[in-house]
Amino acid sequence: MYKKIPFLLLTSYFFMVSCSDPIQNNSRISFDFKVINESNQPISDIGVSASALRSGVSIFIPIIPSFEGVLGVGTTDNQGEANLISLSPDETISRIGVLINSEEQSAETPLNEDYGVVIYQLDSIITRNTVLPDVVLKRSATLEIEIIDTPTLEGTLSYAITYPARVQKFQIPSGEEAISETIEGSGILESSEILVLETLQNTTALFTYFITSNGVTESDTIEIPINQETVQYAFEF
Repeated sequence: MYKKIPFLLLTSYFFMVSCSDPIQNNSRISFDFKVINESNQPISDIGVSASALRSGVSIFIPIIPSFEGVLGVGTTDNQGEANLISLSPDETISRIGVLINSEEQSAETPLNEDYGVVIYQLDSIITRNTVLPDVVLKRSATLEIEIIDTPTLEGTLSYAITYPARVQKFQIPSGEEAISETIEGSGILESSEILVLETLQNTTALFTYFITSNGVTESDTIEIPINQETVQYAFEF
């Protein structure tokens, strides 16, 4: 009987566009971390991966096309723990991204849509074994915003919505993070149109509006608690 091995090294994915071999003497590095929920309970069967990033490229954008190749993939065990074995890149690779529950990672385990995504960007690898902070995956949520036309109100409307992105990104060791997104708009949405935003539970979105009428502008910021899987908010104008 064959025993299933949960961690695989995918060498065939690595730098298919490169003419040179970016692997330093076929050596290995590893990342140890634990994936938990907001109640500090372990989350099993979460796909994880390590990907290489060349100099001068940033991964701090919602989609991550800048990853050059997959160095290794794995899955969290019943205790939520992962020992991710990765190929060690050469000196042309300035940073490594560790992706947890990301659809960009080419992992053997499908994306768990019940949870968000966490990306750790490591600017340097000092030791062969790197212990990362516990990864807290928040529950996914959907924020639906509707702007309702009210005939009794006059003026022009502009607004900005700032909400926690489903993808949380952290830089190690500095700890910088970029986890919010902002969209801007103006006027009334088309009939029956609703803004649908992918976000995270137990967070807060901000709806900032500006109404200009007869040369006078009224503005305010409204907090929208995101405390369940689907949150609906209607703004009357």
